[in-house]
Amino acid sequence: MRPEHWLYTIPLRLRSLFRWAQADQELEDELRDHLERKTDEYIAQGMAPEEAHRRARLDLGGIEQTKEKCRDARRVNWIQDFVQDLRFGLRMLRKSPGFSVVTIATLALGIGANTAIFSLINAVMLETLPVQNPQQLVLLDWTSGAWPEDIVKGLAGTWYKEKSGRATSTSFPYAIYDDICARNQTFSSLAAFAGNGSQLNVGYKGQPGRADGELVSGTFFSTLGVPPILGRLFTVDDDRLGASPAAVISYVYWEQRFGRDPGVIGKTLTINSVPFTIIGVSASGFFGVEPGRSVDIWVPLHTQPQVEPSWSPVQPDSGKPSASNSNYLFEARDGWWVVIIGRLMPAVDQQQARTALEVTLQQSMAPQVKSATKPQTIPHIGLESASKGLDYLRKEFSKPLFILMTVAGLVLLIACANVANLLLARSKSRQKEISVRLAIGARRGRLVRQLLTEGLLLAALGGAASVILAFWGTNMLVAFMASGRWPISLSVSPDLRVFGFAATVSMLSGILFGLSPALRSTQVDLTPALKESPGDMSPGARGKSGIRLGLAEGLIVTQVSLSLVLLVGAGLFVRTLTSLQSVNLGFNEHNLLLFSIDPTQDGYSGQRLANFYQDLMRRLESLPGVRSVSLSHSTLIGGGGNWQMLHIGGYVPKSGEEVGAAVNWIGQNFFETLGIPVVLGRSVTEGDTESAPKVVVVNERFVRQFLGAGNPIGRRIGLGDKGGQDVEIVGVVADTKYFDLREDAPETIYLPWQQYPNGAMNFEVRTLQNPMELTAAVRQVAQNMDRNLALYDVRSQVEQISKTLSQERLFARLTSFFGALAMLLACVGIYGVMGFAVTRRTREIGIRMALGASRSEIANMVLRETLALVGIGMILGIIVALGASRLVASMLYGIKPDNPLTIAIAALLMVAAALLAAYFPVRR
Repeated sequence: MRPEHWLYTIPLRLRSLFRWAQADQELEDELRDHLERKTDEYIAQGMAPEEAHRRARLDLGGIEQTKEKCRDARRVNWIQDFVQDLRFGLRMLRKSPGFSVVTIATLALGIGANTAIFSLINAVMLETLPVQNPQQLVLLDWTSGAWPEDIVKGLAGTWYKEKSGRATSTSFPYAIYDDICARNQTFSSLAAFAGNGSQLNVGYKGQPGRADGELVSGTFFSTLGVPPILGRLFTVDDDRLGASPAAVISYVYWEQRFGRDPGVIGKTLTINSVPFTIIGVSASGFFGVEPGRSVDIWVPLHTQPQVEPSWSPVQPDSGKPSASNSNYLFEARDGWWVVIIGRLMPAVDQQQARTALEVTLQQSMAPQVKSATKPQTIPHIGLESASKGLDYLRKEFSKPLFILMTVAGLVLLIACANVANLLLARSKSRQKEISVRLAIGARRGRLVRQLLTEGLLLAALGGAASVILAFWGTNMLVAFMASGRWPISLSVSPDLRVFGFAATVSMLSGILFGLSPALRSTQVDLTPALKESPGDMSPGARGKSGIRLGLAEGLIVTQVSLSLVLLVGAGLFVRTLTSLQSVNLGFNEHNLLLFSIDPTQDGYSGQRLANFYQDLMRRLESLPGVRSVSLSHSTLIGGGGNWQMLHIGGYVPKSGEEVGAAVNWIGQNFFETLGIPVVLGRSVTEGDTESAPKVVVVNERFVRQFLGAGNPIGRRIGLGDKGGQDVEIVGVVADTKYFDLREDAPETIYLPWQQYPNGAMNFEVRTLQNPMELTAAVRQVAQNMDRNLALYDVRSQVEQISKTLSQERLFARLTSFFGALAMLLACVGIYGVMGFAVTRRTREIGIRMALGASRSEIANMVLRETLALVGIGMILGIIVALGASRLVASMLYGIKPDNPLTIAIAALLMVAAALLAAYFPVRR
């Protein structure tokens, strides 16, 4: 089309759109003038005026039809038609408030569930870091075919080891980070931070508190491109040995602890008893580089010897870092503990950067690679995008969120099928209206468009209501996630991506449930449709319209089958939760108070640390309501744990077997406090001090696995795979769960904590009453001993175990809710279709009863049809459930995916609900 033509037509079309009333009046005047001229022409030819007017109208082809053709030629009439259809749809919804409320509520539940889960997926999986140009950021990692035992002597941070032996981690030695910075030609900036997060004791104006801290390099904030909202951020000069200790606090921490006081800059706070000066507040919205974890305070990496001295090797004699080894982590190449993140130069891609980094890594590791080092154990560099931050949270929740999204999608399909059935039933009451409009010349496509617009209007209203439900549902899901064993901090707020998802799902839902009823409604035989009234369908006519009922029945079968799948899934997850809650732990979890404390953060070490713990235990034992007290490095089930490589004389390991056991450092009365039976020998006592002979207590599984028959008391084992320090077995205790409820009791060794005094400990307090009632008294005892020390992770053992089941509890509740909702929607669909069928067969039923059929026979006829639909749906549902349940087999416990009892209970629930839904139409 030529440009000059556009210049002519565009103003005309805009005029037709915004001044359509004036344009229509001009069209009316023009057609009237044309009709009058044609009539006068025929009168001049000798025709009577009435005949001349009739011939003129015939020549014109119908006034209204001609108007429609002229409007179509403007190519903007579809906008006017759409507005008219919206107005008409709103009037129809107002005329049927009950239908409108049920339909909008059904869609709101279906779309809202999907939007809520998508909001969580968006926050966990899709959102990028709130930093400058996050797509330029990359994270360094390494992989090796087997564990690099000759190269990696210690690793702090996250690592993964596959069944094949392949190892992966994001932690590196600080010395290698230095080498990468010195030889850098591919990054515009590099930064490092400690792979282990830090729980810090933070004192301000004499008030102790706990904060989530992170040790970072001086280039951390500049590399990420995070500006300060107050003060300044770290520079390279802040991250040097001997520099004045400086701290940057987060916006949230500034708001919560300091009340957004702008005068906080330059103030002093103590972090693990070390004075730090607050130099800045980070930008609002910046939480760090790990989604789900909100850092409160950042301190320079080189303050590690002061802030986290326990990370450095200790002197065997004193139990504390020496001046010579306080900088060990910055000089050694076998301690892998910092995570490296970089911003690529604009002209460099990841492959080029990886090639250059691989050369640097191999050169830096060369002193650790021996002639006997196996090639498959040598780490090789890798790069991954860091635009979304570290992927720990994504790896943990990607599969659960995918499953929940699938479940919510099935609920939405059921909701759409239900609404389609409602629209099909409603279209029967509008059959004569549609027939009349077709009879007077309305095009079928125009009617389909109008009916589809009504469906989209319902979807839009349901989508708008779903946003409110999604906001509430998202907050509930985040609260569930945060109640797990590790605290998760997520800020989930609706953004354009979430609103776009809700709008897209709403539109697709409207098309999905609206198109088929719209097409079916306009396929009518005009002559009988104009004669018949609702409920006037004869048996013969019913057979003739079997296609329409077939569509409704097909939707019911779909609803029943999908509902059964969700009910089976809910049953599997509920039974998994109950199985885990009833598992034998091997110890008494009731009336047990747990709390953690770390005196080393206040300068305690060596004998002073041992004396503090002993004194605290004695004071706690004297409290009213306390039966016994002990302490341990790790609490059982949900409190983390450690693994110790061992050398056991007389035991020949299998090929590829790593000989080791779970290890815990415990105090006296540990087994008595937790209720773990001592089956042989003795427990750890107060006399097992650092100067006493080294001893160990093992569990029964350890004896079965490594020691075989014979008396294990007096046997010696070596700590470490190369022999290490020998310890003597002095006792055997019963097996207990250690790391997780799902895992069997592992081979476990218990070492006296006094022989290895170092770092934070967990206390176990056996009480005579509700353990949480003693929380205030326990805190007061600790405060009386040292007011700078804060207790943290105060909880009961039952609460800690319950937190390990947060994901199972979330799945059990959500799948149960979705299953019940799906069953309810299916029942509504069955009620609507059967009620619709009974109404259409009123004459047939009347004839049958006139010929002698009883009420029970009529009822049985309708119930047989209902059960036939339900039976077909259940057969299909069982087939799908058997296949789908295998996808979640790894998430189940104590039950098989094809458990017949669970399937039978779900099927009985579905049948009972379907019969109840069919009862009311049958009764009518």
